[in-house]
Amino acid sequence: MTGPDRRTVTSHLLIAGMSAMIPARSFAATGDPIARTRQGRAKGFVRNGASIFLGLPYGADTGGARRFRPPAPPVPWQGVRDATRPGQRAPQAGTGPMTGPFADYFTGNRSAEIAAMPETLGEDCLVLNVVTPAVDRARRPVLVYIHGGGFTSGTGLVGTLGDRFTVAEDVVLVTVNHRLGALGYMYMGGASPDFADGNPGMLDLVAALRWVRDNIGAFGGDPTNVTLFGESGGGIKVSLLLAMPQAQGLFRRAIIQSGLYPDPIAPQVAAEQTRDFMARVGASDVAALQRLPFDRFTGAGAPGNLPVADGRTLTAQPWAQAPATAANVPLLLGYCKDELTLFALGQPGLFDLKWPDVPSRLAAAKLGLPPEAAPGVVDAYRTAFPSDTPSDSYFRISSDASFGRAMVTLADLKSDQSPPVYFYRMDLDTRLPPGLRAMHTAELPLTIGLSPRPDADTLTKQISGAWAAFARKGDPNHPGMPRWRPYRPADQEMMVFDQVSSSGPDPQAAPRAMLREAIGSGAQYNPL
Repeated sequence: MTGPDRRTVTSHLLIAGMSAMIPARSFAATGDPIARTRQGRAKGFVRNGASIFLGLPYGADTGGARRFRPPAPPVPWQGVRDATRPGQRAPQAGTGPMTGPFADYFTGNRSAEIAAMPETLGEDCLVLNVVTPAVDRARRPVLVYIHGGGFTSGTGLVGTLGDRFTVAEDVVLVTVNHRLGALGYMYMGGASPDFADGNPGMLDLVAALRWVRDNIGAFGGDPTNVTLFGESGGGIKVSLLLAMPQAQGLFRRAIIQSGLYPDPIAPQVAAEQTRDFMARVGASDVAALQRLPFDRFTGAGAPGNLPVADGRTLTAQPWAQAPATAANVPLLLGYCKDELTLFALGQPGLFDLKWPDVPSRLAAAKLGLPPEAAPGVVDAYRTAFPSDTPSDSYFRISSDASFGRAMVTLADLKSDQSPPVYFYRMDLDTRLPPGLRAMHTAELPLTIGLSPRPDADTLTKQISGAWAAFARKGDPNHPGMPRWRPYRPADQEMMVFDQVSSSGPDPQAAPRAMLREAIGSGAQYNPL
């Protein structure tokens, strides 16, 4: 195919677009902001009116004997730490910086302000970044962003572009790096009882939230008013944190963007994957694994692409019903209309379908849709959306069968609890080649105020304002958009974000119900 390479583009977009770049400093060193954390003082820098601190440690180096173990506390320092450069990024199969229309979309056309400055990969990666309107004691709402990239890739640096958002909305933004892939999720409990606590990557996120509780007041944030938000793999991690007793009380609200149904793998399966990996790399025990260079744990064939139900950090089926640990947490969640276009870049035929082809392509797409049910489902969606082209319909249906199915399931379960649930769908056409429409991660830059083009400025203010309002008071409504009513399974009220946003009962509810009935309770399709 001509145009963007699927593997390169998908990797970049899943980790939020500009993962290997940070904003360049273009200011004098004098007068830089200084904040005092429990570990010591740190010096940041000012850009667009916001104070920014990069690479603040919330845990100790995870290499050597600490590999695979729960995070240890950060090491204090003397003097003033330079927090104007990024910390390390978790070991992962890396790619270079993205350029062109994708970079423009995810940076809000701010590429002139960005210098290519790759993070180094390493195991001293338990670091976070803070963007705040001022280093004072104002007790602003705090938003903690958990990056996407499934469980194997990503970085939190993208959030440092939210400087204008934090100033405009008077909120504090925190973004987090944490262990990924085999170093964060390979299950070692079957290899040694000393490693019975699995999922150190999830425990890293708990440690980051504890750091926020203990230190964010020094950056003008309110430690009692913390909201989590995450897209894609980050959204799945938010749903898992909602179910973890270790995280209970460390955040007040949660936003899940295009996550999937959180379903950790069984410990027996995870232990077998670990044994196979140990045999391949010639490691007879955990100590031998700890001596290997970290790059042996990245790339194709390495385990750790999903968390494990170890019974200590995560249980099996944590969302079989809404977890009790989430009972008092208001939830905002949603997905994008055309999620799966991003994962179809290697299949150009899907962007130019004919109507007779749509049922068979859906049935062959590993969505769990039986071939005999596919024609009726397509007819239902065509009736509901008569202006859709065949490819429009294919992507609308397949996205409903994957991310949409998961997000509606979580909304239905969470609505049984008393705090409100707010549901949305992103319908804005990104206009990215070769016809990605409202693809997976389409709303991500808008949440932190990065408008991809002038005719999306109003929508950007609506979405970023809604995220800030929800963080402020648990209700996303603000004067700049239609009234957003809470979601209930009976009426499925939602917000449709587009150039002209609208609210009301979900127009996809009826055909999606038919789709969900046809799929039944089969395993979800996971393209991450």
